[in-house]
Amino acid sequence: MKRGKKVRRYKDRLREILDVAAKLFSKKGFEATSIQDISDKLGLEKGAIYYWVKSKDEILYHLIDKESKLFLRTVNSLMRKDIQPDEKLKLFIGNHINVLTSNLDRAAVFFNEYRALPKKWKKKILKLRKNYEAILRNVIEEGQKSGAIRKDISPKIIALAIFGMVNWVFHWFSPQKEFSPQEIARMFSQMIMEGLRPNRNS
Repeated sequence: MKRGKKVRRYKDRLREILDVAAKLFSKKGFEATSIQDISDKLGLEKGAIYYWVKSKDEILYHLIDKESKLFLRTVNSLMRKDIQPDEKLKLFIGNHINVLTSNLDRAAVFFNEYRALPKKWKKKILKLRKNYEAILRNVIEEGQKSGAIRKDISPKIIALAIFGMVNWVFHWFSPQKEFSPQEIARMFSQMIMEGLRPNRNS
């Protein structure tokens, strides 16, 4: 078999393992899910899993790492746009909700199972999260300097409030319900921007 085909086969099987693991971790929880559970769902012998991953911890790391980098990669391209800070903030919110709702199982694992990561990997993920959070704070600070966002509230507090609002979406969002990710992003952006507009007391 040619090397290119081997690499594709490896990546495809790893993707299958991660997809199945995400569903099980989301439904049962990381601790309650075993490698055997994942193997059974895939129709593989338990030992075969270890050809692609060394442990259940590594599966969790792959899931959270890929989700972290997806948030960063997509938002970084948006933040390079030559637009006003308040428009950047709307794009940030829309992108965040879009990533969350594109794979609810992975979103659930990303937020609910982070603490189960071994220390060596938790540090790497924490660094990615801090970079992502810094992007939002920078956009807020730009907005405050331009006058688009009120200055009487700390950028850190504003960022925490926004994350507290948008991160909860994966708990209740359903593709079958009445609001699309785009509609949710528009309404959230409207509510957030209404609260951040400068006023006489700012």
